Amino acid sequence: MEAIRLANALGAELRGVDITGDLSGSEIEAIRKVWNEHHLIVFRGVTMTPPQHIAFSKRFGALDDHASTPHERLDGYPQLLEVTNKPKNGQPSQSRNTGRNWHSDYSYTGRPAAASMLYCTEKPPVGGDTMFCNMARAYDELSDKMKGVVDDFQSVYDINLVSGVSKRDPEKMAVLRELNPPIAHPCVRTHPESGVKALYVSERTSHFDGMNRAESAPIIDYLCRHATRAENVYRHQWRVGDLVCWDNRSTMHIALGDFDPAQPRHMLRTTLQGEPSGHVVPPADL
Repeated sequence: MEAIRLANALGAELRGVDITGDLSGSEIEAIRKVWNEHHLIVFRGVTMTPPQHIAFSKRFGALDDHASTPHERLDGYPQLLEVTNKPKNGQPSQSRNTGRNWHSDYSYTGRPAAASMLYCTEKPPVGGDTMFCNMARAYDELSDKMKGVVDDFQSVYDINLVSGVSKRDPEKMAVLRELNPPIAHPCVRTHPESGVKALYVSERTSHFDGMNRAESAPIIDYLCRHATRAENVYRHQWRVGDLVCWDNRSTMHIALGDFDPAQPRHMLRTTLQGEPSGHVVPPADL
């Protein structure tokens, strides 16, 4: 197996390993080691079925059944989330505009995603890239004084700040709000495997617990701009057959809408469950 760095900030492409085969425990651990080091790994030219996608993902941990976003699951495979602009059951896809702001997956739930593994099956001729930033590096590069400030913060995540909410079916959105009330998580998290500290704040953070939105806004804005500087970002140009795996505990990402929406885009995502975290914020505190 060979690891090729993709950017200075994060990312490595892994070659010389067939992830659809029966990998040994040592091969899985070698992949995990590269993943922890680079925060994001890419496998190219993969041809895999939904069961193979699920089987490979399970080697790294328990999979989410996506009950927090039930309308976006692949029929017959609750462990697979569809990210697509293709109509579903005659209706516009609920995920057609998802991911258009900087975020970590399932941060608005009580069990934020540990990692995500996204497989490209169809893509437009141009555009539709995804950008990723290194949140561990972003934390490391803060001043000691600022680290002391954010170490004490709790980021409140609100599903209403998910991109494309206004274009979703109102009844389905009401279900999502009921399933996912605003929740506060530590603004700085320690990775359970690598031990590195990383910022956990995004454009889906409404405010910091114990502070109002006006007080929180300039700090959230600063931290997001600091984390997403060009030198801290890797931009992935998708190809059909790409499997991109990122660690939500040490990265953020954004799906760019720089493509013709009339052209099909279809991807499937498994989500590795993270540890239970956070506390629900009462409506009065918003």
